[in-house]
Amino acid sequence: MIKQLILLASLLCILPSSQAATSLQLEPTNGLIEGDAGDTVGWGFLLTNTQNYLVVTGAEFQSSTSPGIFTDFISAPENFFVVGPGFGASTVWGQTFDAASQTGVGSFKIADNAAQGTVFGQIVLTYDLFTRSPFNPLFDPDTDTLSNGNVLTANASINITTVPLPAAAWLFGAALAGLGFIGQRRI
Repeated sequence: MIKQLILLASLLCILPSSQAATSLQLEPTNGLIEGDAGDTVGWGFLLTNTQNYLVVTGAEFQSSTSPGIFTDFISAPENFFVVGPGFGASTVWGQTFDAASQTGVGSFKIADNAAQGTVFGQIVLTYDLFTRSPFNPLFDPDTDTLSNGNVLTANASINITTVPLPAAAWLFGAALAGLGFIGQRRI
């Protein structure tokens, strides 16, 4: 029995720790958001970090084609948070997308002239790691910084749907009818 315990303890020391993990999960989980040309859409997120202290420094949407403008919400000063195991932090942090409150990873304003179709890309999140939480009064960025410019990615896509124009069609039809009525009165 003692030999088995020693063998088990030895194996645990040799095997790399699989508990420490840093990951980014978008909301919706498949990373696909949808909107019409001119709409503002975006992604929520779930960020996990079980070792050290993570602070997000930036986010961007990277794609070979970009029919709009991405705005980073997650690294804005008013959204400052620390993801880690203790002292004012949690190992999991998440936010749903809300354009008005500017929460989530960020927003994507689809261009007014964007063509229908799906644009594929990635959300690229940059972050710094620290040995001590920035919320700790003893925190010193000069001595507590482990690494800067770390990167997490998640597949993301935007499905641009057709743009219905019923209001414009009604206006055009009403204008034609008005011109027809005026033309009829002059005869």
